[in-house]
Amino acid sequence: MIDPEQLLSQYEGKLVQAQAKSDAIRENLAHLQVTERSPDGQITVTVNDAGNLVALQLGQALQRKDGAAVAQDVMRTLQAAQSRIAGVVQESMAPLLGADSETMHLMMDKLRSAQPPPPPEQYVPGNGGWGPTEPRLGSIEDDTPPPPRSQQAPRPPQHRPIDDDDFGNGSILR
Repeated sequence: MIDPEQLLSQYEGKLVQAQAKSDAIRENLAHLQVTERSPDGQITVTVNDAGNLVALQLGQALQRKDGAAVAQDVMRTLQAAQSRIAGVVQESMAPLLGADSETMHLMMDKLRSAQPPPPPEQYVPGNGGWGPTEPRLGSIEDDTPPPPRSQQAPRPPQHRPIDDDDFGNGSILR
């Protein structure tokens, strides 16, 4: 016969282990971050375990660049950091959850579906920056400005004759 006290003690022991594992996972994720730098080193972004931006540093040299180009570089660097977060979480959580556990697979599926793919333009060392790609980040198929309007001289207003057949220029009240 099973001793109820022993069964309860085993159950409490399992709860303590589960709580300790849960605390370790929470602690591990709370400190997990990915930092990515732009190829020129002027942009540094840091994202947390969910891929949310938690730090952004911009170098002084960016003041001389076009604002749209800086924004594009920031977004590209952020996207690169976010695309790495699932791998870093998996590496960090594998010892706690088991690399092939169902929990790990569910966690990774959720993370990967929430994060963007790596940026289409990859930094190629030695060629001076981001490699070419089509389409550009932020480009629209119809990015060409419309042709200028033809400049026609405005037509003078046409004067219509006054129709005074009904009442003349006088009052209808007499």
